[in-house]
Amino acid sequence: MGTRRSSARMVALAVLGLGLVLAPAVFGMFQRAPLGAEMIRDFKPFMTEERLAGFQGHLAGIDAAVQEIDPLVEARPGIDSPAYATFSSDWPEIHTTMTSLMDDVAANREGYEAVASLPDFRLFPWFFVVPGVVILLLAGYGAVRGLDARWIRWPIAALGIALVVLPFAVGMFDKAPRGAAMMGAFETIETTQNVARIQGYFATMAAGQGAIRLDIAPELARAGVPHPATQELDAEWIRILNDMTPMIGAMSDSVDNYQAVASLPSFRLFPWFFLAPGALLVLIALAPRRKPRKAQP
Repeated sequence: MGTRRSSARMVALAVLGLGLVLAPAVFGMFQRAPLGAEMIRDFKPFMTEERLAGFQGHLAGIDAAVQEIDPLVEARPGIDSPAYATFSSDWPEIHTTMTSLMDDVAANREGYEAVASLPDFRLFPWFFVVPGVVILLLAGYGAVRGLDARWIRWPIAALGIALVVLPFAVGMFDKAPRGAAMMGAFETIETTQNVARIQGYFATMAAGQGAIRLDIAPELARAGVPHPATQELDAEWIRILNDMTPMIGAMSDSVDNYQAVASLPSFRLFPWFFLAPGALLVLIALAPRRKPRKAQP
């Protein structure tokens, strides 16, 4: 009886170890986790409070110039620019969409920081595989040899405790839900269609600014009409280009990476992927052995 119970314990532990080994492969973590790390790295330069406020300031500056120019052009029919007219008619949609986009990103900045402060995504598969292999080898040996020795059970229990402690040590119970909220918010942002639309908006903005600089501003200057917002936009445009172009490029480059991370189980579940098997390992490994019953005379 004692041998059968020992064997059952070892088999149960071996099954848990095998589950830990297989989990990353089942979820495609070896392929997807590095893409998540790449996405976090690519967004890092843009996900600061100062940088996001700068993007919103750029949009406000462009809007101020448009609001200044539109009535001036309307009052002076001689100032004509088809390129600016196209930009002016498209700007309300561009402004609304881009401002909403920046607001959504800014609202999830702390979620990004929470995810970025977790261990490198590339390590996550190994957090399961390494202890899983050790547990599988120890428990498998015990099951084959019919052993239930402390030198087998205690290391397994220690690994179980490590799995239980890990989510608390890295703040996963606090950070993972915020990361899940960020991933949900980015669902409509990081799509091929949306990124292509934003790239189109940026091309329209560039053409509009060119029309302002080459057609509108010189005519206003010749007419002696004050246009401070337009002059400020002209002065800042190169900086705006240098600031926003890499951000749009990062959004485009991260579409596939985002989709890879989004196809993993929800971040909210990740703490439990460590805690649940870890607790089971501890309970099974440290469960007291029943003494075999003495045969009745």
